[in-house]
Amino acid sequence: MRATFNTTFFIQRTRCNSEGKAPILCRLTVNKETIHISTKQYVLPDHWDSTTYRTTAQTKEEKVINRALDEMQGAIQRHYYDLQGAGEVISAGKIKMRLCSTDEKANMSIGKLFDLFITDYEQLVLTQDYGHESFFRYKVCKDRVMHFISMNYKTSDLPLTSIDKRFLDKLYLYLRTERGLNNNTAVKFLHRFSSVYKMARDNGWVNGDPFKLQHLHLDKVDRSYLTQTELNKVMEKEFETQRLEQVRDVFIFCCFTGLPYIDAKKLTNQHLKVWSDGSLWLTLHRQKTKVPVNVKLLPIALEILDKYKDSIASRGGKLLPVLSNQKCNEYLKEMAAVCGINKDITFHSARHTFATTVTLENGVPIESVSKMLGHTNVKTTQLYARITDTKVSNDMDVLQENLQGVFDKPLMPSIKARKKVAQAKEIAQLAQQLGVAL
Repeated sequence: MRATFNTTFFIQRTRCNSEGKAPILCRLTVNKETIHISTKQYVLPDHWDSTTYRTTAQTKEEKVINRALDEMQGAIQRHYYDLQGAGEVISAGKIKMRLCSTDEKANMSIGKLFDLFITDYEQLVLTQDYGHESFFRYKVCKDRVMHFISMNYKTSDLPLTSIDKRFLDKLYLYLRTERGLNNNTAVKFLHRFSSVYKMARDNGWVNGDPFKLQHLHLDKVDRSYLTQTELNKVMEKEFETQRLEQVRDVFIFCCFTGLPYIDAKKLTNQHLKVWSDGSLWLTLHRQKTKVPVNVKLLPIALEILDKYKDSIASRGGKLLPVLSNQKCNEYLKEMAAVCGINKDITFHSARHTFATTVTLENGVPIESVSKMLGHTNVKTTQLYARITDTKVSNDMDVLQENLQGVFDKPLMPSIKARKKVAQAKEIAQLAQQLGVAL
């Protein structure tokens, strides 16, 4: 039986808005099933022609409305014939669902995409599966992108289809010049924007990925860490203020545990576990990657925990007096200056110091270092753990000791060389017998 299909437009005269305009609705009928769909268009009742189902087109705005209604009717017809060609059961509800899905795609903008992504991300933050810092970075990312659009395109928002390679190249230049970001910070910003854009790809709102057309690379960074001498300087320094002492203590604790700032800040007694051999360990999951981490507490770390155990209650159960990340980094720079260390020290330098100076230089295999840092790939650990001259020297000393008695015999000279040596000896003996000086 052939399906019946009809589309008309009408206005709701009893629901005029504050401007006196009535909403225009679409009446879609398929096999006697009738549903109404909003067109998101409004018109003055006197300017509606009920015989043509269009506006009277007396103004430029009304002509635009008529074109929008024509496009909507055409879209409905295309969905109807697509369903018919696919041999599916046709219903008004199914056509409406397809139409609204297409409408969402057409109306999706860069600003709306950011709003949707941030709203969803905020829910994940509330479940404590995602960190507040990442949530804040995405909000900053949106602010920067929208400001870029305002400056370069003189509008408050743009459709998603505006994002192409040229758009991204201009955004990168804006970040480098107008915002003063270095290359790595700008590239990481675009990576974050790409994560937001992935939401549009996954929902079918866009086709392709213009971010893959950009060939941006992170510059190699000489990540700072403390040498053994520098570490001893910091540990033995007597500071004049308690704030520097506390920041130093937390920093040193992380130098001997490998914890990043966010994990050190949240430490409580529940993260301390006594193992079967009586040793005390830190047992937790990394905030960033959710990877389980177990680290045995060395004497220096135990000493620091013991130093602050009496004030745990005043910190809400937190084991260490950790300030904000911004304050920590500010005071660490002051600490480095006081100790005569000419390096750009940040809190994350403690993690690099643990990987390089504390563990790798003292013979801990990089696989064990990787596990204690909570890495899932040794290649990531190689960015943290440096093969220093001290490490190479120690390894060569071990090698030299292991090779003793194995390769002790001298190198065997060639036959020709041995003959020359023998001839030289004979000539020397003959000269001695004749009393001739050579």
